[in-house]
Amino acid sequence: MAVAATAAVVPAPGEHTFREALGRFTTGVAFVTAAPDGKPAGLIVNSLASVSLDPPLVSFCPSRGSLTWSRIRRTGRFGVNVLGSRHERFARRATPAGADRFADLDWELGRSGVPLLTDALAGLECEIVAEHPAGDHWIVVGRVDELRVAPAADPLVFFAGEFGVLPSGRRRRRARPARAPAGRSD
Repeated sequence: MAVAATAAVVPAPGEHTFREALGRFTTGVAFVTAAPDGKPAGLIVNSLASVSLDPPLVSFCPSRGSLTWSRIRRTGRFGVNVLGSRHERFARRATPAGADRFADLDWELGRSGVPLLTDALAGLECEIVAEHPAGDHWIVVGRVDELRVAPAADPLVFFAGEFGVLPSGRRRRRARPARAPAGRSD
């Protein structure tokens, strides 16, 4: 039997406090790319997530005001380049609006025509299957059609507003896949 809860109206947190709280969640860093009108375009994101294994779907969240995303979306496709620690200087340089994100970058076109970094930890080629407005961002869902995975290397991470590296000595390798806690069946 469900019991109705009395919900108190709580004011929304301030933007700065909200950003600071979510900044405590460590994420990876990716470079989302496409080639609108045959010219490479890309943006740095830390909102990449796996959505589904069957079919293979990923999502990320570009700003609704992003001119780069408005150019990429016209292609109907995008690439995801998972960045490693060796890409930290590139990510810092490529993050500001208007940056030349392909200067001095080693890349090639994937099978579907999206730019892929030759030294990314992983490269995914995706077709846009959904786009949902969410506040001042979009939630973009893509179906992965092609992928490549490089040998394991240190990932580039983002924490508390800064790029960083996961210390190699703290990573543990598991012999078996992780299992859900007992009693959990999702």
